[in-house]
Amino acid sequence: MENQLNLDNKNVKIGIKETIRAINSGKAECVIIARDADEFVTRKVRELVNVKNIKLIEISKKSTLGDICKIDVAAAVAVIIK
Repeated sequence: MENQLNLDNKNVKIGIKETIRAINSGKAECVIIARDADEFVTRKVRELVNVKNIKLIEISKKSTLGDICKIDVAAAVAVIIK
């Protein structure tokens, strides 16, 4: 799944604040969370995803999510905007 995830031509926001903002504004199509991210960091996003019934994709590592998002650092959370 991770190797098949293609975010080209997608409007992607990276980070907890951007993800929560997109969820709360109704703009989130799908949320991506790294499994190795600290649960304290991702808890609020997971709760919102469940409440708002948004598709959730889990990636094994933060570094992999960073690579998929084409950034030079690891990422705990990203969101695809509608």
